[in-house]
Amino acid sequence: MSGEETKELARRRKRVKLYKRIIIFIIISIIILPTVLCVILFCKMNSMHKEIRNLQAAFDNKDKVSDNKGNNVSQEETPGISDNTGTPNKADNPTKPDDGSYKEQTKPEETTSKDEPQTTEAETKDLSPTGQKQIVEKALAEGRKVVYLTFDDGPCGNTGNLLDALDAAGVKATFFINGHTGYEDQLKRMVEGGHTLAMHTYTHEYEHVYRNLDTFGEEITTLRQYIYEVTGLDTNIFRFPGGSSNSKAVLPISEYIAYLEKNNLVYYDWNVSSGDGSEGLTADQVYGNVMSGIERQDVSVVLMHDSVNKLSTYEAIPRIIESLQAIDALILPIAYDTTPVHHNVK
Repeated sequence: MSGEETKELARRRKRVKLYKRIIIFIIISIIILPTVLCVILFCKMNSMHKEIRNLQAAFDNKDKVSDNKGNNVSQEETPGISDNTGTPNKADNPTKPDDGSYKEQTKPEETTSKDEPQTTEAETKDLSPTGQKQIVEKALAEGRKVVYLTFDDGPCGNTGNLLDALDAAGVKATFFINGHTGYEDQLKRMVEGGHTLAMHTYTHEYEHVYRNLDTFGEEITTLRQYIYEVTGLDTNIFRFPGGSSNSKAVLPISEYIAYLEKNNLVYYDWNVSSGDGSEGLTADQVYGNVMSGIERQDVSVVLMHDSVNKLSTYEAIPRIIESLQAIDALILPIAYDTTPVHHNVK
């Protein structure tokens, strides 16, 4: 074989080797590239899922007396109508007037005193048959904190998520509702779940609620009948819009209180506020307001709000409950024999 042929053969071998390398590279690329892309896509999807879960948790878990430093301030709720959505309700033209057809649900057969009506079976099915008063006294004697978590202004589009959080923790709360129609399933769920369903007037419009005793009574009667028609529950538990220390009442607050007493209604204020009536509070601030208030007393009635714009409250609730359970606090719904907390009124 001549030298020229030998060189040509060597060149051919180099080309074959080059072609082999190119083919191998292409094959490897075809195998590896999709795998790499899949890994990248998986990581991105995982990251997106985490962000979605975080957003969902923030939305699902997000309700007053405090400034932004976490200190207690006024006992009065933020002025104005409840900010929940739903079908507008006006007590000026109530759809369910008190025409004498109102029927009461079965109530306790007898009352021990004016301020201590006995607890119905529905209210105490998760409590001792001896009633709530004895349970509270026992807990206090053991050095435990007693806490009532209360939510004003509901129901709303977030109420179901709030009930989910309470149910997950095995906690019963008290809901002082307004007449927001369209959330009847949530009201039924409250009653069926052992929570306390109570009244906060039908419209929460200060001007109408406190105009005179007739409009005050109309607000209560309309809401009471609505609750009964939806749930079968007749409640006599009430909270003033703004609390009994509010500055919106036209008449002396004692006249409204006298109306309640005359009609066997019991009102409850609060002695701890989450501060969520103020705008812009973070979940940490809501948590700090509640826990610092509870720390200062043995029995705490905590004011929060069940409202569409109280996301910080929903977010703080699981942490509040977890901290209370960690100190073995007794968390109860308000019942017919719960000792009322009242603001200082004349």
